[in-house]
Amino acid sequence: MRLVGEDSSDGGLLQGGTVVLRAPRAGDAEARFRLGQDPTIIRMFGKDPATLPPWSREAASAWIAEIQHHPNAWIIEHAGALAGSIRLNNVNQIDQKARLSIGLSNHQQLGQGIGRGAIELLLDHAFGAMALNRVYLRVIEYNTRAIRCYEACGFRREGVERQSARVGTDWHDDILMAKLAQDHRP
Repeated sequence: MRLVGEDSSDGGLLQGGTVVLRAPRAGDAEARFRLGQDPTIIRMFGKDPATLPPWSREAASAWIAEIQHHPNAWIIEHAGALAGSIRLNNVNQIDQKARLSIGLSNHQQLGQGIGRGAIELLLDHAFGAMALNRVYLRVIEYNTRAIRCYEACGFRREGVERQSARVGTDWHDDILMAKLAQDHRP
């Protein structure tokens, strides 16, 4: 992984292999709009696709603006194209921890190692430059593809939050996972 000039105009680019984590740029809102909202992916986020408003250019622009104004969020780019986003939320410098959130936007890109590559880049940054001790996450129980990815990246299951997500009329558990700096090998 390489972090390209944090003080330069590249916006803190994280790069490794075919995956790049970068700041939003011109054209990203249109690229995100074209990807749409895949109901399968929306469900894996723990949301009911039937309850979402129609996808629009305005919604895509708002998605980009949210990343742009977040201090620890990046666009995931793969093979030169927008693939999704990744961020560290709830950064706590005293306890040296943060919560990982990631989402790929194109169902056809799942299972290609893009998410794993993005997570590994972010963990190198979190445990390196940010000097965090702990990165944690929550994932809905039926998102087994994501759980396997997180485990492959070194996250360990720490617990279950029972019936914490309601999708449609059904309740589902959230799996709580974390990785510590001592377990990370950049």
